[in-house]
Amino acid sequence: MSAEYNDILMAMESAMVSEREINPLSYDPTDYVTIQEVVSHIINRKKTIEVKDLLPQLSVNGTVIQDPMENYLKRPANSASALKQILKTPLHYWCYLHEKIPIQSKKAFEFGTFCHMAFLEPELFDALIVEPNYSLSTTEGVKKSVEFWEKTLKGVMKKSGKRHLLSNAKSAVKRAGLTITKIDGLRRYREELSKRAGKICVGEVDKRKIELVRRHYYTYGGGILPALMKGSANEVSFYGTDEGTGLPVKIRPDGLQLEENIGCNAIISFKTTSAEDIDKFAYDAAKFQYQMAEGMYLEVASQVTGRRFNAVICVMLQNVEPFLPAVFMYSPEDLQNGRYRYQCAIADVKKCIDSKTFPGFDAKAEFGDMGIIQLNLPEWSKRELKPVDIEL
Repeated sequence: MSAEYNDILMAMESAMVSEREINPLSYDPTDYVTIQEVVSHIINRKKTIEVKDLLPQLSVNGTVIQDPMENYLKRPANSASALKQILKTPLHYWCYLHEKIPIQSKKAFEFGTFCHMAFLEPELFDALIVEPNYSLSTTEGVKKSVEFWEKTLKGVMKKSGKRHLLSNAKSAVKRAGLTITKIDGLRRYREELSKRAGKICVGEVDKRKIELVRRHYYTYGGGILPALMKGSANEVSFYGTDEGTGLPVKIRPDGLQLEENIGCNAIISFKTTSAEDIDKFAYDAAKFQYQMAEGMYLEVASQVTGRRFNAVICVMLQNVEPFLPAVFMYSPEDLQNGRYRYQCAIADVKKCIDSKTFPGFDAKAEFGDMGIIQLNLPEWSKRELKPVDIEL
């Protein structure tokens, strides 16, 4: 280990320690809103506005935009997912950015993903459809599937008044140089019909699960979920610059609400969980450091928009029976702690960039020990063993 490298580690360690001596729980009670304030505003409000209509006005110190996820992922800026890595080690952060293993493609229908979208856009609950299991390898099977989708599309046309959808599907087949008198053209026609129907195909079991979730969505808390989501915007990206370090940052919260609608500027987070009760969910939230991401969302959203974002509403949904939802508001202490963790993480990134080094677990070793770390087992491992009565 070179002397220069040691000097860098010492400087980083010294700076990190001094920063972490700041009290992460120090805040003014007026910095955050209460559950009662939000509920009171919703009960007494006269109207709601569409948040997405105000997005251009929110772009004060950066950009607030509904853009495709691909654009967000390509944008070179620090995200909450990346900053969580540097809290492990700087090398975790570097590998996350430069050596990330691609995520395997998901199956056709993801229960949690659909519920996430439907809670933010409830009209999606009406988009589910179960297609009979026709064989698409035979002409007879494809014809039956075509009949199913023609009937479905005609129902959509009658409801929406869009009389041209069926003829458009046939025109698309002709433009592809195919004819519906042959199986290839029939398959293409079927695809065009299903695309224009705007339906989401699911199996019978998934549909029954979603119908149960839908009932919970509208009945939980006397209808608080649709009331909270009314006028909200989803798939909104915030691009800005961290004031303390000058580094580019980005966030993409699940949902966004404004004080005009619910009495405060709030981030909405959606989490699916296999937790059987609220205590287990709270444990998992701490384990995965949800509060750090939420704290970053509040900081970046406030800086970019010039508004004070002071609440995080977390919507939990069980992905196991009985698929119950729950709605939480993070406590001021946890949000303040999340903001503190974000500030520490982005400061550490700045130090690593300036020093041009990203140490791994070796940075956890004492100075001069060349990366060898003293391992101390947890206290519970030191418990005395109870005697065992064994007859000889």
